[in-house]
Amino acid sequence: MDDNVPEQEVFFQAWYNSEWNMIHVNASKLKGRTGSLRLFDMEGRLVFEKKVEVISGGYVTGEIPMNAVANGVYLVNLITDSESVSSKLVKF
Repeated sequence: MDDNVPEQEVFFQAWYNSEWNMIHVNASKLKGRTGSLRLFDMEGRLVFEKKVEVISGGYVTGEIPMNAVANGVYLVNLITDSESVSSKLVKF
């Protein structure tokens, strides 16, 4: 057995859907059992936060409503008790 098998990298994807005015988030290969899905504006202010559960296989899916959020650039952050992943996106 090879003990030097590299760990798989976390998959993280966040995209803005202008028709639904919502950000969709998918992640897999996460470590941990619980976490937080957060949205920050480019000045570092927390705009949205939601607790999430990491299901078997390290999967998280979620949505962030953008109805009360102005157009601009945002940082989507998913943090678990073991790691953190982020992605920038634009609401237009």
